[in-house]
Amino acid sequence: MSDFRIKVVGAKPPRKPDGPLRKAGKRVCAAARQGLMKPRRVMLAGLAGFLLLAGTPHVAWEYECRHPMHGPGSCRSVAWCAYYGIQGRCIAVPNDGMQCSLFKVLPFDWGQIISGA
Repeated sequence: MSDFRIKVVGAKPPRKPDGPLRKAGKRVCAAARQGLMKPRRVMLAGLAGFLLLAGTPHVAWEYECRHPMHGPGSCRSVAWCAYYGIQGRCIAVPNDGMQCSLFKVLPFDWGQIISGA
């Protein structure tokens, strides 16, 4: 009976606990995996970031020439341009000799948003 040897087969030693860098790496990988699996969230986050940082699209509707016009399309320099968009009517003053662009991305007017006017 003394010829028996006991062996544990297939058991692995216990793992060491993960350090803070490894935990952070796992969180980043999990977030990237979620972004790849659900691209709608990434697109919505990108759109929200663009709107907050760059602004909202507006279309030009009104303008005032710096000099009298001589026929249609003769305005070469404008005093102001009125754009209409998500934020309502916004007035932009271009540089001398510039014209109004048809579409413009204007940044948020945070003062108007906070005051509620």
